[in-house]
Amino acid sequence: MDIFRSVVENYEGHVVTKIRLVNDNGTEISCFTMGATWNEFLVPSQDGDKQNILLSFDTARQYYDNSLCCCQSIGRVAGRIKGGQFELDGKKQQVPTNENGNTLHGGEHGYRSLNWGYTTSRGPNSVSVIFQKHIKESRDGFPGNYLATVVYTLDNSDRVTISYSALNGEQDTLFNPTCHAYFNLSDKRDLSTHSLMINSKEYLQTDDETIPTGRVLQVDNTPYDFRKFRNLKQAADETGGFDDAFVVNGPGMATEPVAVLRDNDSGRQVTINSEGTGLVMYTMPEIDDGIKLSRDNGLDALPGEGVALEAQQLPDAINNENFGDIVLKRNEKKTYHISFEFKQQ
Repeated sequence: MDIFRSVVENYEGHVVTKIRLVNDNGTEISCFTMGATWNEFLVPSQDGDKQNILLSFDTARQYYDNSLCCCQSIGRVAGRIKGGQFELDGKKQQVPTNENGNTLHGGEHGYRSLNWGYTTSRGPNSVSVIFQKHIKESRDGFPGNYLATVVYTLDNSDRVTISYSALNGEQDTLFNPTCHAYFNLSDKRDLSTHSLMINSKEYLQTDDETIPTGRVLQVDNTPYDFRKFRNLKQAADETGGFDDAFVVNGPGMATEPVAVLRDNDSGRQVTINSEGTGLVMYTMPEIDDGIKLSRDNGLDALPGEGVALEAQQLPDAINNENFGDIVLKRNEKKTYHISFEFKQQ
């Protein structure tokens, strides 16, 4: 197992480092310090080369030239908070808003905006990069300060585990992180050969601004029923594209996977497990002009080219008590794990 480091660029005064982790099978991942970003998930292909099954960019700057939040760490709070408002310890809180008067993905100064310090480690069957940063109220506008840690671990089972931890200080705050990972497992620029299974019988109703209304709907007899594998592009065409939250596990790592994404042509498959109550799926129905992904050989990216699968507590959980507990108490430490296991069928 190997660990490699290289400087990518200087981005707005930040020296951005790329860390590559390689296991004994030749599978590898890479991460950028900027945004604690998951840059590559390279798996062996039949022609002896390697295929990146993530959507990605070659430079740190490209990650910030669009609104995809592509494969970046998201925090303090993933998803949307209605009006940027919530109650904590009996006090009404207002945090900075950045989308239609709501707070999306921790606001403009959340995890993805930071250049993280890092160390690396080796185990008998795994390698890891450990990112760490003090998250300050004075920067992101959320109450309280805490020490955040993001760990990417690649093991010899071709499994990537992302561990998000927060060690809190003297004031209660919120903590609901995720990785905004976008996948395309195929050799095509769409999802037409992808099948998806989600271990969920319910999804959230949302309003015109994609804010949960509080109602939980059944997936039966709807395009949202992924309890058995179904073609992802066909389902997305039925709905006009997904930007939806599915109700999954609950507390504790489930014995059944949250989701399994499979490309029927290549046989590549990724199995997702997490401890969260939700899985947000976004199929890129509309994207900014001029986005050029690494995999596209200089061509503009296409709507529906990939799918984001974000394991987390359900969006706007702080304003919906049955969506999961995202309060981080004073002097408390919390850790969430999300795993992505690759297999070749």
